[in-house]
Amino acid sequence: MAVATAMAVSSVLGLSLAAAAPASAVTGSACTHQVRLDTRVTATVNFRTGPGTGYTSRGLLTKGQGVYWACYKGNWGYLKPYYGAHKGQWGWVSRTYIDVPMQTD
Repeated sequence: MAVATAMAVSSVLGLSLAAAAPASAVTGSACTHQVRLDTRVTATVNFRTGPGTGYTSRGLLTKGQGVYWACYKGNWGYLKPYYGAHKGQWGWVSRTYIDVPMQTD
């Protein structure tokens, strides 16, 4: 409960907490950059437990699947699918396969 409270407070204050986690349970706290974007994946891709091919695949996200992209670390995005078998779960996908919309002025 103390960890959850500390994370909630740090979220509200815009602070980041770094905590070591087992390889099978890497979370968004591993992120180095915030994104906060509704987007989709551009190919059928592995949905992993951590930011790298050495982490376990939870299964596949299908091409065009809608996701909320929260943040990233290196070439890996931390996201949550809106529907499908992994709806509501957090996991990692190579940024190569995350649609990045062009910005216009």
